Amino acid sequence: MIKRRTFIASTVAAAAAAALPRHSFAAAPPLGIKLFDTHCHFYTYEPDKYFFDGAGSRYGKEKMIAKAKANPMNAEAVFRFWDSIGVEQGTAVQYNSTYGTDNTYMLEVCKANPKRVAPVVILAPTDAKTPETLIKWAKEERLTAIRWTGGGGAVPPYLSPASEPSWAVCNDLGLTVVLMPLGGAAAVLAQVATFADKYPNVKIAMDHIGFPRPEVLPETFGLTPEHYALAKHKNVYYKLTNFLVSEMEAGAKTANKPMVELKPFVEHMVKTFGADHLCWGSDFGNVEVDGVQYTKNMIAATSGLSAKERSAFFYDTAKVVFVPGGRGKARA
Repeated sequence: MIKRRTFIASTVAAAAAAALPRHSFAAAPPLGIKLFDTHCHFYTYEPDKYFFDGAGSRYGKEKMIAKAKANPMNAEAVFRFWDSIGVEQGTAVQYNSTYGTDNTYMLEVCKANPKRVAPVVILAPTDAKTPETLIKWAKEERLTAIRWTGGGGAVPPYLSPASEPSWAVCNDLGLTVVLMPLGGAAAVLAQVATFADKYPNVKIAMDHIGFPRPEVLPETFGLTPEHYALAKHKNVYYKLTNFLVSEMEAGAKTANKPMVELKPFVEHMVKTFGADHLCWGSDFGNVEVDGVQYTKNMIAATSGLSAKERSAFFYDTAKVVFVPGGRGKARA
């Protein structure tokens, strides 16, 4: 008969092993390179337990509910995808399309799987409670970053004076701020530069590189003058995601133009920003493409980079930018 203490110990050990990436027990990652996924969404449809909004979904609320019911992005589903491509660790990005600013489900997933995933939350940038919540969650929830998105006119809320108490806390704790400007992103980039200077201990991560449009500006692979100006600010980083690739494909199709070749596109991004300022993300749970194939395509597109550059893009930069609990105060 197994003793109770032995049974409990073996059960805990088994649970801990289940949270680890399966490929870590193999000789090499499945796709030949170690990955850190900076952009993945976790959600489920359990409205009695977790408030399900859906109002912010780009699909519309009804389709978002149907999608969550049919394919819930719980830990099992996400980790199965991660294991298939060799993701060692990643960040759980709060999904505005399902839960808005209610981070409950995502935080629970992260707390249950601390060796695998850490949180990126969404909170209102101008809410007076946000700064104290950031302080609390940095300590208790291993928070890596806060994410703000949307347009909101000439000055988005997350770049308004009312947002500065939240920025100040991120600067003090060394938390990353993830930004996804929508609608007129180029104009917002100049304002981002001002905040980058004002809060130098904040690493700013631009989701999807601020959506460059190669079909509009083919000579610069879609980068605007504002992109190039922002590249001079070394506390600004850029996420090159599978979703961005799918959006560029859609833009090319709408414009009846050929899709930009991915390899020269990636190489231009590295030339412009540096591999040490770029990181990869799958956007699994949001983008409706073959995540495995798109990841393979991204890896193939980096074949012309050095081993150091590839490691930076797929893993090392992310580990520097997304630090559980924050990086702490800047050194004097």
